[in-house]
Amino acid sequence: MLRRSDYRALQLTSMKLALYSVVVLTALASGCATTRLSSVRQKMAAGQYAAARQELLAIPIASLNPSERREVKDDICVSEFMMGEPNYAQSEQHRVCEDAAKEPGSQSQQIVEKIDDQIRRSSYEKVNAALASGDLAGAEQAAQQYLNTPGADREVVAKWSHEMWQLVTKRDQRIEPRHKKKELAAAIESVRKEYPSVRKMNKDEFMAWVAKQGNIDGTRMFSAVAVNDKELDLAVRRQELHMASLRLDRLSAINDATVARCGCAGRTNVGVAETNFPLYLVRLDPETQRSEVLILPHRQ
Repeated sequence: MLRRSDYRALQLTSMKLALYSVVVLTALASGCATTRLSSVRQKMAAGQYAAARQELLAIPIASLNPSERREVKDDICVSEFMMGEPNYAQSEQHRVCEDAAKEPGSQSQQIVEKIDDQIRRSSYEKVNAALASGDLAGAEQAAQQYLNTPGADREVVAKWSHEMWQLVTKRDQRIEPRHKKKELAAAIESVRKEYPSVRKMNKDEFMAWVAKQGNIDGTRMFSAVAVNDKELDLAVRRQELHMASLRLDRLSAINDATVARCGCAGRTNVGVAETNFPLYLVRLDPETQRSEVLILPHRQ
């Protein structure tokens, strides 16, 4: 039978063995990582980026010291950047390199800046090509990507916004049905009867009325309201775009009121506040004698 002292000694021996095993495994893992890093360095120097990346991803990050962890992340960044598209989308390259740049002593920030420059240039070209071909959705998507990249020129974005609205105007003129003046006059008169009080409002009163119509449960849908004779321009902040999409009836009612006030085929143009990119057009339909919302092709 084991004495208490023998049992205590046995316990201590087991603990030492367990601790020794941890030390050995840690040393082995560290040695393995060092060997793999040496292999990776050779592949990176030879331009074998795909093979190097595969080895890098197989190295357990937890087993590395800070210097080795920085090297692994930097090398993954370099390998993806060098292989580029279509192997790795610019967004993926940017994510990986931005993460690597957070490590102390990392050189990846330089590559992040190069990727940003590539994104700016490629999105700039995409916007101009889309505008030239009349692709409003493509132009807006590329312009938003350009705008989200550090170093974007806001004046360039403003120019694109103006060109987008020109596209919208041309399209509006092409698809606008050619109704007889009699039908349009009847529609205007019908709408005017629905808004007798609005007809008497001056410009400031009408703008205040529009702003009030855009107040949904205490949240302002419009960040700006502008009236110019027969047209009304509304700006919706990005954070309120979802709310606006659920309350298109408010936009229809507002344009009806615009028609009633001017006694004409009033027009309401709705854009995104931060960029002034086109969002909705609201136009009077002589057939229904009510305003209809045209959702413009755009991408979030």
